[in-house]
Amino acid sequence: MKFQLAGAIAVAGVASAVPIHKELLSLKGSLGTLYNSDLTRNVLVKGIHSHNDYWRDVPLFSALSYGVVSVEADVWHFEGDDTLYVGHHTAALNTARTLGSLYVDPLLDILTAANPKNEFTVNQTSPNGVFDTNSGQTLYLFIDVKTDGNLTWPYVETALQPLLEKGWLTTVNGSQITYGPVTVIGTGNTPYDYVVAQNERFYFFDGPIATLNTTAYPAYVNPIASGSLQSVVEAKIGPNGLDSAQYTKVKKLVTEAHDMGIATRFWDVPWWPVVRRDALYRQIIEIGSDLLNADDLALASTFV
Repeated sequence: MKFQLAGAIAVAGVASAVPIHKELLSLKGSLGTLYNSDLTRNVLVKGIHSHNDYWRDVPLFSALSYGVVSVEADVWHFEGDDTLYVGHHTAALNTARTLGSLYVDPLLDILTAANPKNEFTVNQTSPNGVFDTNSGQTLYLFIDVKTDGNLTWPYVETALQPLLEKGWLTTVNGSQITYGPVTVIGTGNTPYDYVVAQNERFYFFDGPIATLNTTAYPAYVNPIASGSLQSVVEAKIGPNGLDSAQYTKVKKLVTEAHDMGIATRFWDVPWWPVVRRDALYRQIIEIGSDLLNADDLALASTFV
């Protein structure tokens, strides 16, 4: 397709045009500048976890706008109701904010747009993810179960079926992981015994970083392991961040996890005073932890 310069005219046989910034405005939005995957066009991927993502101005979409690769939704189930509600506590719940409406349905729309069926994609062998700049990057969807895990998890499985049927979820068969555009990680009250009992599944467990071992917590059970930074260091964190002993302990946990093929995340990172928070963010990144747990995505984006 050729772009037609709206302001081009001929003067004495010489092409003349309006200034380039005006030409850009006239061309913006024309057919030749639009793509199916425009939602995350020019968005660069960052190793950030959107803690309590449902608090964002627009859940999921705010995180994607920053290139965040991991989002978290707290879910609640109530007897006699098939719906999973999303919120930090019961007072925050309402019928409009559900796992389906905030996450599953939008992801279906995003991935449908990113995976058009036409003559150009007929030979494509793997689906595109949510990020146009890195279509192979999976999006981690942490589902933090707030109610009884054994009673709630079957409803989580049901809610995820539309994504599974499209082939857009990461799956595991035995010990073999096949990554897809979305990787579901169960945390909170997610029933560990139930998860590990499933030889074939489309969800994983959030491993305990402080007690990882290849017998109970191999990578095909928990490709990510998390833990409270405060609990891991077992001592007060000073105003300048981790001291030498604390730093060494955290780095050892990250190295051991990586040696098992497991990514890492630390939550419960003190946010005040600001100088301590900033020091901790830098240390966590320097240590090599994979996901920076963040409530302020704009701020976190300046560190990674």
